[in-house]
Amino acid sequence: MTRLPDTTTAETDALVKWYAAARMALARNRPMTIATSGQAVQHDLSAAETAALRAVGAFKDDTPIRTDQDPLIKSQAQYMALLEESLSATEAAKLLKVDVSRIRQRLRERSLFGLEQEGAWRLPRFQFERRRVIPGLAQVLEALPDDLFPLDVVDWFVLPDADLQLESDAAPLSPREWLLSGRPAEPVIVLARDLTRS
Repeated sequence: MTRLPDTTTAETDALVKWYAAARMALARNRPMTIATSGQAVQHDLSAAETAALRAVGAFKDDTPIRTDQDPLIKSQAQYMALLEESLSATEAAKLLKVDVSRIRQRLRERSLFGLEQEGAWRLPRFQFERRRVIPGLAQVLEALPDDLFPLDVVDWFVLPDADLQLESDAAPLSPREWLLSGRPAEPVIVLARDLTRS
């Protein structure tokens, strides 16, 4: 976390600890209420992120949202947008043409990635391609640390990684792209295991 303007080192340290606690609260699906200020702001949240935050009572009025100095608001917006854009267990079952009990079983086995929200599962879309699960997903999920923050899991799967590039590739691939290309899952599994050492 970068230091915020007009804060002392002690204040910054306190904000870092508060932000870490807030991320953990988000991971337990208990979004925090954010008070906004009436200062001039940057509009860098999407309409969907703003709507998601307002829907859960993150702020009470139409004051524009300031995210340039509050990474928690951006994180919270991204988390709520992720929940909204994810599939329910029933939707995932229809997509894969299986019974919903099979989806729940795969979530317990960690061969699918899901977030529990108010007693219901949400499955982020990155792990699906057309009507199937991306190849090697179960092995990669097994190698990933089980305490990773959900947004970090999604980012890790969809952002390019410099270690996933062959000489024939124009640019590095994301773990998701690598697996979808039909290449061996082992390099992605190694990267997933390495995250435990970071």
